[in-house]
Amino acid sequence: MRRALLSLSFLVLFFFSITGLKVEAANIPDPVGDIYVQDFAHVLSADEKNELIELGRYLDDHTQAQIAVLTVSSLENESVEEYALQAFRQYGLGSTEKDNGVLLLLAPQDSKIKVEVGYGLEGALPDGKVGRILDSYALPYLEQNEINLAITNTYKQLFNEVSKEYNLDKQVEAEGIEYNQTEGLSPLAMLILILIFAGIIFLDFRFLGGAFTLSILRMLAAIINRGGGGGPRSGGGGSSGGGGASRSW
Repeated sequence: MRRALLSLSFLVLFFFSITGLKVEAANIPDPVGDIYVQDFAHVLSADEKNELIELGRYLDDHTQAQIAVLTVSSLENESVEEYALQAFRQYGLGSTEKDNGVLLLLAPQDSKIKVEVGYGLEGALPDGKVGRILDSYALPYLEQNEINLAITNTYKQLFNEVSKEYNLDKQVEAEGIEYNQTEGLSPLAMLILILIFAGIIFLDFRFLGGAFTLSILRMLAAIINRGGGGGPRSGGGGSSGGGGASRSW
């Protein structure tokens, strides 16, 4: 019995030591200055930082919601989802009562970007909407290596969404690019594609009982479900459960 207890104690200590090493490995930098802009990868100009800090202060003053951007050169072999969640909790974004924080994380060397959303704003910023914001306001600029524009425009659009959630009048201009999946296809080409697709479905149900069509529908459903004044100010103690979305470029 004593040997079993000793073995169990060793396993528990070993588990917590691994867990501790994993958390430490993330090496999330401590915030410097106002919590709203933590640009450790040095991709923003002084004017861009000041503009975002001003927006962050306005939102914080009127709603207690906090949007912060964190740039790091590398995630240090951590997944972008885990790094963002740890950073969000370490910074305590949003108020303790409302959990209304948002973190925009970007790591240029890893080509990863993630928006982490606090519990209190998951209604205003569901995973699907966050993914569309990244697709329109971040990726087009990241693919052109205009990282600063990706950050500023994404931050502004997140500000607009949160501002609207709290019925504030203030909106700012965020320049995004809406993708059109059917751009360049003529009506005739669209008709041909529809007829081909309809023919495949007919043959599938005629000879295979619809097995192929049902498999495609399951794959599509899985893809859709994935995706997502005074001194310096700190986080308000909010938390997140991993909501939001991430992208690579």
